[in-house]
Amino acid sequence: MLGYTLILPFVVGFLVFQLAPFASSLVISLTDLSFISNLEAANFIGLDNFIHMFSDDKFIGALWRTFYYVALFVPGVITVGLLCAMLINARLLMRNTIRTAIFMPYVSNFVAIAVVWAILFDVRDGPINSLLRALGVSNPPLWLIGEHTVIPSIVLIVVWQNIGFFMLVFLAALQNVPSELYEAATMDGAGRMRKFWRITVPLVSPTTFLLTITAVITAFQNFGPIQVLTKGGPGQASTTLSINIYQETFLQYRMGYSTAQAIVMFAIILCITIIQWRGQKKFVNYS
Repeated sequence: MLGYTLILPFVVGFLVFQLAPFASSLVISLTDLSFISNLEAANFIGLDNFIHMFSDDKFIGALWRTFYYVALFVPGVITVGLLCAMLINARLLMRNTIRTAIFMPYVSNFVAIAVVWAILFDVRDGPINSLLRALGVSNPPLWLIGEHTVIPSIVLIVVWQNIGFFMLVFLAALQNVPSELYEAATMDGAGRMRKFWRITVPLVSPTTFLLTITAVITAFQNFGPIQVLTKGGPGQASTTLSINIYQETFLQYRMGYSTAQAIVMFAIILCITIIQWRGQKKFVNYS
């Protein structure tokens, strides 16, 4: 009885704050509920929202842009996070100061970060483009106002902000790798790259697996950075699923349709996570 009492707060919290809202979302997604009306005024329309979704050019475009964002963010933050962790782990001079500097953006307010990067990326007077012009680049990138550069620019900012977290987790994994393995490999004539691929990568693969799942979920939850920096613009160039859901809810007032899109996004994240979980037996080394 004591055991059930101890888990009761978690069970109640899960039912009230997660399961009940999710069940409500499923019901709402099957209606034509408007944001400015109540549920009693909504009509049951079955799967019409889901059927319409896949003939909606705006939704399809947002879906592809979301996958593009994920494809840039996940390998970027994993790779840079691991490289930074390896540099810190190599007894770099002033490594505590460098580690703190890398981690600071992660605990900083993103609105402040966005203001700084918006100044840096300013097309006309920004420091980055001014430097590029001084170096002879006649047409520097448009960064946050270019149709083809806006998503890579946002990803660059978000990767920079999140490096600290990924670096610290990788650093903890690297410090658990026995130094004897590197010493033995050195005696056998292995170079740095061979030791990296044969020792480091396999032994930190459980951490890489965990962080990859975390990175995928973080990439799909991209509403904050995009809304602060571009609001989905220019045009629809940075309108991802999360931004599209927001616009359908609060600008078009189509609560039922936007909830259906949220359900689809949840299903996509769930499927990707299941695929990753199934693939860990082949790519993750727990020995």
